[in-house]
Formats: sequence, structure tokens, C-alpha cells
Amino acid sequence: MKDKIVLKLCYFSLLLTFLSLPFLSNAADEKDELLKKIQYEESVGNYWAAVKLYNRLLKLEPNNADYYYGRGVCRMELRDELEAIEDFTKVIELKPDYANAYKERAMAYYDIQDYKMALTDNNKAIELIPSEADIYYNRGLTKMRLGDTSSSYKDFESAIKIYENHAPALLQRGHLKRKNNDHHGALQDLNKCIQLEPENPLAYKHRALVYIDMKDNEKACEDLMRAKYLGYTKEIQKLLLDYRCYD
Repeated sequence: MKDKIVLKLCYFSLLLTFLSLPFLSNAADEKDELLKKIQYEESVGNYWAAVKLYNRLLKLEPNNADYYYGRGVCRMELRDELEAIEDFTKVIELKPDYANAYKERAMAYYDIQDYKMALTDNNKAIELIPSEADIYYNRGLTKMRLGDTSSSYKDFESAIKIYENHAPALLQRGHLKRKNNDHHGALQDLNKCIQLEPENPLAYKHRALVYIDMKDNEKACEDLMRAKYLGYTKEIQKLLLDYRCYD
């Protein structure tokens, strides 16, 4: 009798497995199709469409940390920082050592001006991946917002040590060197930044400020005009007038 019951249970188990195969196959096919569509939408910058596709993926796999992360990145592109933070927080709940989730959430907190939370997440990201230059750069910016310029300088140094051609870190280190009256060092950093990013208007603006400190108004005016031409108008017009660049 027991043998017959076991045989029946085995039979029904095999039957259920057999009947579920088409469903599993269809679900896998749907997932692959959604992932392909997401890849395309992200490649053309259609992040809202990608978010909606991620929503469908998460219905299929509601505990997939990678899908929450991908949706969070898309929401960052859409400037939906609060929703992005929710996604990255879910990633961290599912995978506490998911380093990029801390990195991205730190940037989201930075964007909404919650610099203390941004600093906490940057610290955790660096703990998990201590060799990524961008995270040191991001933490440096955050520390600047919190008024800790000496520590932010060290972070920019760390970023450049990891990747010597990190143009944003060179720009910020150059800016801080100028603040400390190291004009020669500031010019070295800003010249290299401009070499790497010749269309970066902010680099010309900061170099102009160094030339102004050095009383070289001709070079300062050249850089101010270049910054204006490249689209950086904040403070530039006043500086152009103050230093008689139109005379």
C-alpha cells in the first residue's frame, strides 16, 4: 500500500514538472526579450521606457537585486532621485555588499543635498571597492559641501593616484590649490584637465581665476572668453567686465 502511495506521489510530481515546463520556458523567453528591449532603450536614452520594462521584469523576479539596481540607474538619469534611492535601498537589503548600489545611492543623496547620507554611502562604497577613483572623487565633492576641504583634497589626491588622468579630480584639486595660494600647482592641474577635456568651460573659468590672482589679466580674459564661448555664463560676464576684457 505504501509503495502504491509513493508511486502515485512520484507520478503526480513528474506530471506537475512536465506541465510546468512550458510555463518556465515562456517566462525565460519573456525575461530574455525584456532584457534585450531594456538594453536598446538605454542605448538610445529612453530611460522612462526602460523603467517600465524593469517593472515587468520585477513582476517575474521580485527579489532580483540587479533589476532594482538597473531601474535605479535609469531613475537617476530621469532625475527621479527619491525613487532611485528606494531602488538602491532595496538592492542593499537583498545584497548588503552590493558596492555600486552604495555608490549610486550616494550620488542620489548628493543630488538632493543630503550630504551626510551621501558621505556615509561613499564611505561604505570605498570600504567595498577601495580601488575605484570615481568614488574618492564623489566623496571629495561631498566633503567640500560639508566644509571639510582638507579631507576633500586628500580624496581628490587618492582619485588621481588611482587614475592619473581623472580630469574632474584634477579640476577640483587645482581649484583647492588656488585657494591655498599654490598657483603653480593649480596651473599644472588645470592645464592637464584642459588637455584632457578641451571643451570643459569650468576648467577655463578656474584657470582664469588663477591668472587673475597672478595679475595676468590678458591670459585671464582669454580663458574667461573661452569659458563663455563654451556655454559657462555663471559669474563670467561680471568677471569679463570687472577685468576690462572688452577694452
